[in-house]
Amino acid sequence: ATVALVCLVCPAWAAHTETRQFSILVDGKEAGQSQLTIIEQDDGSVYMAASAKVQLKGLVVNYDFAIEGQEWWKDGKLIGMKVLCNDNGKKCDLLVSRQAGQLTARVNGTDRTLRADVWTTSYWKLADARFHNKQVPLLAADTGQERVGQLQYIGSKQLPVANQLLPCYHFRITGAGHPVDLWFDQHHRLVRQEFTESGHKTIIQLVGKKCVVGG
Repeated sequence: ATVALVCLVCPAWAAHTETRQFSILVDGKEAGQSQLTIIEQDDGSVYMAASAKVQLKGLVVNYDFAIEGQEWWKDGKLIGMKVLCNDNGKKCDLLVSRQAGQLTARVNGTDRTLRADVWTTSYWKLADARFHNKQVPLLAADTGQERVGQLQYIGSKQLPVANQLLPCYHFRITGAGHPVDLWFDQHHRLVRQEFTESGHKTIIQLVGKKCVVGG
């Protein structure tokens, strides 16, 4: 369901809390919802909490997906992450922490080191400019797997969001599984995501946004 859009443009320089609501469409039909809450502080630290649920009912097989995640960033770098995911019965418990400059992931109880500059597949914010039109290291939020993709800038486009046109930057990721198309607003935050997996086209579309600006 479409939610009224409030405060379409938030001042990126100010500490603020922002909530984004998304509709999830599979093969053109609404199948779930997702929500992002982003809390940005003046010291360059950012906290992001995300949740998503998808339910598909078929003639033979039903499909259920649910994920709850949190991310902590500082000066543009991931410093912590916690995710619980249930992909139709396949569970993933992911915990990421940074100590002495080293990023470590624990996936279902097994530890390993990560690249310090990974971009998470929550895709809530655009990757750093140094990765544009180049390879980008990825950390899959739903599985804890590391991948390397190619991040390509496609162009700019206005997308309709709650009866308004929002200027967006279109990027595409290839080489790390199925291609993923992503659109980000002028503050480099997610507006739309598209991909096709197992023959099913999925669209995650921003339908509502609310900002509360602090002092």
